Amino acid sequence: MKIKNIYKLFALMVLFVSLQSRSNGPGGTANLQVTGAPGSGGSQGTCANTGCHVAGSFSPTASIELLDGSEVVTAYQPGKTYNVKVSINAGNGNPARYGFQAVALNGTNNQSGTWGNVGVGRQKVTLGGREYVEHSSPSTSSSFELEWVAPNAGTGNVTFYSAGIASNNNGGTSGDGTARTSLTVAEDNVSSVIESDDQSTLLKVWPNPVAEVLNLEVNNLKAGEHQVNIFDVAGKVVHSAALHFQSGEEVARIEVAHLQPGLYIVQLYGDSPLGAVQMLKQ
Repeated sequence: MKIKNIYKLFALMVLFVSLQSRSNGPGGTANLQVTGAPGSGGSQGTCANTGCHVAGSFSPTASIELLDGSEVVTAYQPGKTYNVKVSINAGNGNPARYGFQAVALNGTNNQSGTWGNVGVGRQKVTLGGREYVEHSSPSTSSSFELEWVAPNAGTGNVTFYSAGIASNNNGGTSGDGTARTSLTVAEDNVSSVIESDDQSTLLKVWPNPVAEVLNLEVNNLKAGEHQVNIFDVAGKVVHSAALHFQSGEEVARIEVAHLQPGLYIVQLYGDSPLGAVQMLKQ
């Protein structure tokens, strides 16, 4: 009899550990994809998997926003860094803890862009060839901001999928509420040609995107010494070079192989700024 009780106690302990482990994220502890994204495994969106939470209380809803600084945007610029904000809002009651899982996919349902700094209490998990981000411990906050670097030009629409949980934090799987949502953002097709303020100098760059050598074409420029600066999206000068141009149309070659992939601004100076053009580094 005593031996049977020991087995029962052991089984309960195993179950308790199993249930508690799910609080560290469905992907990291159980390889579950619960965002509802096409091709996901597990019970999509509800997290209603064996040993995991079941829908029931709090009637939560989930939302996703793409932020450029503090501004909500509906389109992304290739290579630029944004924040993805996932929020879980309780329709009733007062949840004690929150959790989430999110993924970003392109039109063929493959990983799109890369997750950057996802913050404390979150983790990146690779599942089915996709990189998910999720909570690594239950959070008292109902919102999660995650750094996301947009993909290269030509990717097209990107869809973010997310599932969230509002939990009573009782160590079990009942009495919690779950929700899922998605957000599709378009690619911002910015021009690679920008005229200068006085409309007399026109700059063009090619190839764009560029891998190693950028061609800078200048029209209607006065002859003389000039300088080109390349800025990253944070406004930091990452490359600078002195150039001598004749009047008329000329093309200068600029080495950019040392730059990290991303979006940059190429600006030409004479006695004053003459023009700028966007460049995407592969």
